[in-house]
Amino acid sequence: MQQKRLVLALLISTAIIVLWTYLAPIKPPQPNNNSNSTATQQPSATATPTPAATPPQPVFTPTVPQAPRRTVVIKTPLYEAKVDSQGAEVVSWIIRKNKDSQSEIYSVAGSKNNKLPLELVSSEGLKRTPREAPLQLLTGDSALDELLSQSSYVIEGDEASGDLELTLASGESRRLTFLLKDPGTGLDVVKTVSFRADRYEVELELGLKWNDQVIPQAKVRIGPSIGDQGVPHYSFYSVAPEAIAFVNGEPERHFAQSINEDQNSADVLRLSGAVDWGGVGDTYFAMVAVPAQRTEGLEYRTTQYDHHTNGTKDKRYLVSAFVTIPTDGSKNVVYAGPKDHFLLTEASKTVSAIVGRQVDLDALIDYGWFSWLSRPLAVPILKAIKWLKGLTGNYGIAIILFTIVIYSLFFPLKWRSSKAMKKAQKLAPKMKELQEKIKGLKQSDPRLKELQMEQLRLMKEGNPLGGCLPLLIQMPFLFALYRAITISLDFRQATFLWLPDLSGGDPYHILEFLMAGTMVVLQLITPAPSADPLQRKMMAIGMPIFMLYVLWGAPSGLLLYWLVGNIVGFSQQFVINHLTKSDDDEPAPPPAKKNRKGSLKSKPAPA
Repeated sequence: MQQKRLVLALLISTAIIVLWTYLAPIKPPQPNNNSNSTATQQPSATATPTPAATPPQPVFTPTVPQAPRRTVVIKTPLYEAKVDSQGAEVVSWIIRKNKDSQSEIYSVAGSKNNKLPLELVSSEGLKRTPREAPLQLLTGDSALDELLSQSSYVIEGDEASGDLELTLASGESRRLTFLLKDPGTGLDVVKTVSFRADRYEVELELGLKWNDQVIPQAKVRIGPSIGDQGVPHYSFYSVAPEAIAFVNGEPERHFAQSINEDQNSADVLRLSGAVDWGGVGDTYFAMVAVPAQRTEGLEYRTTQYDHHTNGTKDKRYLVSAFVTIPTDGSKNVVYAGPKDHFLLTEASKTVSAIVGRQVDLDALIDYGWFSWLSRPLAVPILKAIKWLKGLTGNYGIAIILFTIVIYSLFFPLKWRSSKAMKKAQKLAPKMKELQEKIKGLKQSDPRLKELQMEQLRLMKEGNPLGGCLPLLIQMPFLFALYRAITISLDFRQATFLWLPDLSGGDPYHILEFLMAGTMVVLQLITPAPSADPLQRKMMAIGMPIFMLYVLWGAPSGLLLYWLVGNIVGFSQQFVINHLTKSDDDEPAPPPAKKNRKGSLKSKPAPA
């Protein structure tokens, strides 16, 4: 029985590993066995995405007058964007402020004394030939696509030749219309982008004609690799830019590496079905395009490159989304900003009103496999911590107070489980005696059933699983708190003591070692179902080492919660051990005695 308990403890530990490992699982593209679907065709040799609808095939002899190449800078309180008139493409998009708190936002690449702007656009993509930049247009015709990306557009209503800078104050908006006309081919392109000072979303309208005939659809590039470009290393807790889409009423996310290394369709992923929106994002930021109406033909393409940081080289991947949008001048929306629950909820209402259908941008947030559990908990937890922060003025203190409240609510469960553990520990010698007796009996022996019934009775009296109950109940709160940290922009770069960022890891790993050390102490003073010192040592040392491995590099806010929880748990256990000493420190029930007929008699264990 003791061996079974040990196996059970190991299984519980393994379950925790599995839960942590699969919070954000890699979802490889699922092959579609329908050979008639265009979404499952093998990628062509060209890197140009498959068009949603094949445009007329003109013979291009470009005669577009070369307008002066210009850069348009749009400055708002929330962000600063740069649009190159060549291709009318975005070459920079810097997030400046949190719309809710109005706090400044910076890249994690900087420091307290050297703050760097948070750039969403990949410089690696801009260096490519041909250039990879957001809002790039593609139709599937290589000649037309080259013309669209290489030509310099005219800015409607502005005949100047120099760069243009627009500063929008709160409440202001501005429409920028880029024109490209080619008399030789009858090409007529109208690309309008509307900026608003108080929103992260912009409106995109596209008109695309050839010889007075509308090319019905085109693709707009979102990416490549939208996110904080200053992240030095990606890990489980710092997600690299990935493919994010809402297709057929469900969110989908695919790691760039899994797309790049897919043997069935390397470097390309085609998603079939009705597309609500598609884009690219990392842990905290994203850019997505929301078509005016649901479209089909969403594609993702990746390119592997080597990234060098402080003399080390690691593989990274450029990932771009190609979202099909109508070209009849209808309003599409591009959201470029934080993946914050409250900001996304507000943006969803705005975008839904523009496109005339319900849009859920909160699906940009990865709530993990257990989203049905963590999502309902994460938002109330976040609201509670934000409220406590309003009282204390610091998110670190708010997390400490929140932890004390949560562990106080779980105190009755801890009391009950501790008594159950003590009971199991005192009954352990009796259980061992019964095991030894059962081993020596044959299946036909009539005493076997009596021994098994006695064993079952003792197991019910001292159920060791009761001691695991508080941990199992607290695990959803731990997952939900982790999600709360990743769905709120406020935790990002929130400082506490030596911690520069509660959403990032402890730079000195002090919290990890304190967490493991306090966990050892807590394990040693917590009653165990077995009195075997070897088993207790394995749980007291093995479990903290295992959790140290799992939580290495975890967000500081999460580690702070665990550390304070251990300290509170230690205090609670000390009180429980003191108050329950007189109740539970009774001698174990005496061994069963044989009666004259050889059957067992035993006194019932004390309740």
